[in-house]
This record gives sequence, structure tokens and C-alpha cells, in this order.
Amino acid sequence: MLVKYNNSILNLANSIREYYGLDTYYDTDKDVSEWLNTNKFKHLFLILIDGMGSRILDEKLDRHSFLIKNRIKEVATVYPTTTTAATTSILTGKSPKENAYLGWSQYFNEADDQIILFREQGLYSKKDYQGFINEVLPCKKIFDDLDEKGISNDSIWPIWGHNGVDGIEELVDKIFDFSKKDISFCYAYYDALDTLEHLEGVKSDKVTVLIKQIDQQLSRLSKLDDDCGVIVVADHGQIDCVNVDLEDYPDIMECLKVLPSIEPRCMAFSIKDGMHERFEKAFRKHFNETFALLTKQEAIHMNLFGLNDAHERFEEFILDYLAIGTSNVCLYVGKSKMKGQHSGTKEKEFMVPIITIPKFVRKN
Repeated sequence: MLVKYNNSILNLANSIREYYGLDTYYDTDKDVSEWLNTNKFKHLFLILIDGMGSRILDEKLDRHSFLIKNRIKEVATVYPTTTTAATTSILTGKSPKENAYLGWSQYFNEADDQIILFREQGLYSKKDYQGFINEVLPCKKIFDDLDEKGISNDSIWPIWGHNGVDGIEELVDKIFDFSKKDISFCYAYYDALDTLEHLEGVKSDKVTVLIKQIDQQLSRLSKLDDDCGVIVVADHGQIDCVNVDLEDYPDIMECLKVLPSIEPRCMAFSIKDGMHERFEKAFRKHFNETFALLTKQEAIHMNLFGLNDAHERFEEFILDYLAIGTSNVCLYVGKSKMKGQHSGTKEKEFMVPIITIPKFVRKN
């Protein structure tokens, strides 16, 4: 499955931008825009539940659950189907191609290292790069745009971040607190579900319990005052995965100029001079049934990462080849204990819900 960027989280993001009179970069989501313009909320809360794909909701909740009943549609996330790319797209209204935020780690020539963007740390080297990403890959988000217009805004994060909360119940409590303040737009990010899916697998009973808890706690938001609107969305879903260590394939490893980057199911490779044909042959020998191997130019031509003009550094982060996961196999350098994963092309990874509180009712 490839992204249809005319029916994606980018359209949702641009509906919110349009509502606040900000520049838009993609078509708006007609349903979301109608809901916003009909209700004219004083306070708008955008809650992103990491890893809560639409298919996961269908598997874990019954049709009478709050989130299912208030889901107005499902849309595609961006590609890669991963937090770094998707949350940046939500907060900018632009695609990974335009932001150049492609995945968990990217290879930066000036550092000669694969750096985890959101942690500013070397993926393999573990070297500290605090401040590096903001300097070399700055990204203007909706908070900055709202500030420029004098529109009050804030955000809620897990315990490690700004306005940090410990769990979904505290997140909902914080939203009730913010609804009484002079805050027009608030973004709330919740990461515990994604973490649990990674560690326990999507089919885990623990995941089921947490999703039901999220459903129960978010149902409390129906008691917010009428001047408050809530949109719940996800960045991606997850699938249970099979992990493969590339170090078990010396015929591939010996071709690599640097270690791979981006994601385990969307992996970028840089190849030593004169070894491209050898790499292609070795990779397809071992992974032809589980990954689609694309040259940089093929990946660019397919518009996998979005539309519009590319960021000036976009192409360099793809390196020479891009391997796209088409099965449930994940590639690592070294052993991984991850049981659930994303960033590939499965529908369970791509499709995410749009949930509104109060529920959007289409006009006849």
C-alpha cells in the first residue's frame, strides 16, 4: 500500500491550519473543516495517540466503544509509517519530503553518523548531539505560526517533556485544566501505547488492556464544555514482526560504506564504490520476498515521501538505495527484542483514525 496524500493526515493538519488562518500546503479534510467551522470552538485539542492505528482499534474494541462510535473516518498516515515522519507532518502540515524528517535515524555527512532525530543521539555510536538537529535541520511547527499571529497555544507531553503527564488519566485531567484557561490550540502527545506494542507485540493482552483504558479515559472528554473540540488521531499502526540481523549476511554488510539508517522497515543504504551491483544481487537473494529494493532515483520518482517541492537535504538522506518492507520482516544491525514494529507498507501500519469529540455529524 502506498500513501494517497489526498486522503491522509496532511489533510487533517491543513484543516486545522486553515481554521486558524495559517498558510496551507495540501487540500483540507472536508469533514474536519466542516466540523470545525460549524462548531467554531474556542478551545481545540489535538490528541495524538502513538501507535493507535485504525485496524488496531477494530481488533481490540467493540462497536459500542467510545472511540469506535466517535470515529468519523480513517485516513492514511505519511510514508514512512513512523513517528518521526508522521508527527512532524501533523505539526507542520507538510510531508516528510518537504520537512526532510524521514525516520528514526538519518545519516548526516557533516557528523559522519546516523543520528536519532528526536533524541539527538548517534544510533550506533551513542554519541551525544544535543542541539545538532535543531541547528542543521530546523523545522517550523504550528506553535511557531500561531505565536506569530498572537494565538494562544500550548502542548502536553509524556512525563519527560513540557507539561509532562504520567499516563492517559493525567493527560485527560490536564486537558480539563487547560479548557478553563486562555488556550486556543493545544497538542497532546501520548506514547505509552506505541512503547508497549514494541515490547509486547500488537496481539498482547497488555496492549488490549491499555487500549480499553485509553478508550475509557478519552470518553471523559465528552463532558467538556461546548466551546471545546477534541480531535484524536494516530501517527501509525503496528504489526507483529520478525527481526533479522544484517550481521548474519556478510555478503550484504561488506558492500556498505556506512551502516544503514532511517527505519527497520524503510532502510537506507550507502554502498561502496564499485559494489552496487554486488549489493543488489546479495540483497535480492536474501530479501526479495520481504523487501522492495529501490534506487534513490526510483524512490524519488515514486513520490513515496510526499508531494510539492523537496527539502534541500531530502535526497541525501535516502542514500543510494531504499529497502521498503512489504512483509513483517524488520532489518537491524545487531539483535533486536522488538516484537511490534511499523514503518512498512502494510495497511495495519498505514491506516489511522480521525475521532472527534463531539462527534461530527454529516449534513444530508
